[in-house]
Amino acid sequence: MVGLLKRFWRSKDDKARGALPHQIQLDVFQERKQEAPKPPPPTVQTVPVERLREEAEEKLKIFQSNIKEMKDLSLKMEELAKLFRSGEISKSIYDVIRAEMGSRLSALLEEQFNLREFLELAKTKAKLEWAKEKLGLKEFESRQRSTYASQDTLHYPLLKWERIISSIDEAFASLPIEDEISFFSQYLNMIKERGSSGEIERSKAFCQRRLDEISKKWSSLRRDKVEEIMNLELKASEVRDEIKEIEARYAVGEFEESTYESRLGVLQGELRSIERKIEETRRYIDDIDMKIFRCLEILREGS
Repeated sequence: MVGLLKRFWRSKDDKARGALPHQIQLDVFQERKQEAPKPPPPTVQTVPVERLREEAEEKLKIFQSNIKEMKDLSLKMEELAKLFRSGEISKSIYDVIRAEMGSRLSALLEEQFNLREFLELAKTKAKLEWAKEKLGLKEFESRQRSTYASQDTLHYPLLKWERIISSIDEAFASLPIEDEISFFSQYLNMIKERGSSGEIERSKAFCQRRLDEISKKWSSLRRDKVEEIMNLELKASEVRDEIKEIEARYAVGEFEESTYESRLGVLQGELRSIERKIEETRRYIDDIDMKIFRCLEILREGS
């Protein structure tokens, strides 16, 4: 009986010992699984401010230099056309010089398109970095009620990004939409006279891309100009009402002639100024509308 019990307990112990290695392996696996390091969170790539500033400044110099050259070319092409129409130069000379100017204008326009894309991207990056610096500054100021660092020192990174954004905006403003559309109008009129070729079609495709962007920008600007006219017309109506009131009060003897003439002169001068501004704004809208329409019309021809 004792031998039977010994065999029974030995068998039970053997089973336990046989199960133990598997249980240990399972425990180790679970422990390792729990202690496995988590992958690091994705990091946002920062943009070195000095590098972006240097690249932006380099592109801005080229951008502004190109604008000056395009304006000079535009004036020269207009003067060349006058010389040809007056008979001072022959058609052969006119064609040669105009072709040279047109080729250079084409290269400048295409380069400007690429520069603008780069600067738009740089501006967006600068705005994102500015927002990140602003958030970091707010968190720092909320953690520390007092700091030995001056406000100028804390805000210096923000100012760096703001300068980049401002310099790009100034560069874009130096090429107003009316000037750029004039350059495209001159160029497209020139390539229209050449006929059809692979190079011309490539140039048209490039012009189409930029004109689409200009049209979108003009659509927004045009709405602002129309609203400006409406406000001016409202102001002009108010001034006209004031003139009628002055005339009525003078008619019943409320004003002396000198007072009446003085007040009437001021109001009439204000009205003329408003009406002149309305007319200038309307002409501006009509001029840009016509230039964009003509450019798009040329691009549609033969397509």
